[in-house]
Amino acid sequence: MDQKREIPTCEVCQQPANQTCGGCKLVYYCTKAHQKLGWREGHKFKCCAFKVQVSDKIGRHMIATRDIKAGEMILKEKPAVIGPRISCAPHCLGCGKKLEPMKIEDKYDYYKCSMCNWPMCGPKCEKADVHKPECKTMSDRKYKCTIKYEKPDKNEAAYCVISPLRVLLMKTTNPPQYENILSLESHLEDRKDTPLYLVLKANLVTFIVQVLGMPFDEETILKVASIFDTNAFDVRSVDGTKRSRAIYVTASMMNHNCKANTRHIFIGDDYIMAVIATVPIAKGELITTTYTQSLWGTLDRRRHLKNNKCFDCECERCTDPTELGTYLGSIYCSMCNGPFSNPESTKRPMLISTNPLDEGALWKCEVCNHFIHGRQMVWGNNALSQDLNKLNKNGPKEFEEFIERYSNTMHPSNHLIVQAKLALIQIYGNYKGYTLSELPDHLLTRKIDLCHELLELADKLDPGFTRFRGTLLLDLQAAMTMQTKRDFENGKITKAGAQDQLMESMVLLQEATNILRVEPHMRDALEAKIQDLSSQLELGEELTNGNGVSE
Repeated sequence: MDQKREIPTCEVCQQPANQTCGGCKLVYYCTKAHQKLGWREGHKFKCCAFKVQVSDKIGRHMIATRDIKAGEMILKEKPAVIGPRISCAPHCLGCGKKLEPMKIEDKYDYYKCSMCNWPMCGPKCEKADVHKPECKTMSDRKYKCTIKYEKPDKNEAAYCVISPLRVLLMKTTNPPQYENILSLESHLEDRKDTPLYLVLKANLVTFIVQVLGMPFDEETILKVASIFDTNAFDVRSVDGTKRSRAIYVTASMMNHNCKANTRHIFIGDDYIMAVIATVPIAKGELITTTYTQSLWGTLDRRRHLKNNKCFDCECERCTDPTELGTYLGSIYCSMCNGPFSNPESTKRPMLISTNPLDEGALWKCEVCNHFIHGRQMVWGNNALSQDLNKLNKNGPKEFEEFIERYSNTMHPSNHLIVQAKLALIQIYGNYKGYTLSELPDHLLTRKIDLCHELLELADKLDPGFTRFRGTLLLDLQAAMTMQTKRDFENGKITKAGAQDQLMESMVLLQEATNILRVEPHMRDALEAKIQDLSSQLELGEELTNGNGVSE
């Protein structure tokens, strides 16, 4: 017997309805008027394209409740708590800005809060709402911070107490948010015997219990610290003057994936997080973020995740020895590519891990029987990473030399070579002495080639509406536009040809704009670039069509 199809009912009046909410697609309304009424009565706080589920295998996770388009904003959320990192140079506890010392009498020091003596920007910041509860708690106990200026960028371990303290104070000032934060995963059992947590046990716990006299046990205090380490997002201002860490309770429900389907940005001085789909996400699919760097090889990514987030990643990329065909972590086989290699061979075989989920597994050649031990790969990778980090970042010379030096060891897509290439893209066209107008033709071509190389890599590892792709497209179109101008001025291409190439640049610029326009600090610059390129295209049309012929 056929079962009767359930008829949807209006969320407001429970009468038959056929209009669905355009946002979440989960509730129905009988009229537009009732949809507006339902929105005002609370649906606007529930309407979303995702829901949080729990499973035995992956715990809490976020899945799409409908198909989500690439570029669509999935979530906007205020931080539940924000504060300084465990150890950092002096930052203002009001606005989070990195502090510069001022001359006070005969010496340099920071402005200090008049109540608790913590370094601050000034009187306005010491009255900030975020600082008031902790300031009162410390002042009531006659505690005075002892941080003073000694030398530039000196990290202060005393900041380890602030972020956990802000959460603990919520038990009184904001109990629901306190419970939300305490419900997050902590991995305390994995951390409590580490050197860092033995230090926190001595310093943080002592400060909270003995210095401030707060009624919390050691387990709760360390759990809050561990919740921060497990769930906090690194928050930075656009100009680089502010850096904090913050917990976003809902965003914390997203699982990690080394090829995530979202990216996030921070909006305004309140650091509202916006989560954006980078690729289409189908209904029922996991919504994921990444807790690591896309351009790191599997060895580095998995070690970072294990050490900092306390889990072993087994995503598709981590389980693939070729890293989705990019060979990002591989090196050339020294036997197949050595002095006795076949000179007619067009393929240069590489060593890949026999088990990417085991750091100690053998790395074996794809063609011959040559292999090396996993510990050798780890050692070599660390040594070359140190070499890369020591390079002079003020110019391209040492990066180009690094790429040339290891060209017979690492193929063009090895993650260390890729990081050197990314540095070159940023230098060529942007640094003093290497602006686009100053670059000789061969370096302009070099920049364009590097952009194309990394865009191919991005399409495999970090595809869609990602910041990586957006910035590469922006760099590529700028270089291509400059090259078109030069080629036209030097008579290498006709006016019509120049216009065609400028149109190609416009297509790239429009794609970059679609990706990056959600980032507030980039809107004006992107609009200016589009206007400038549009003007060049219009001028090109006038030049081409002015006499009815094109040269």
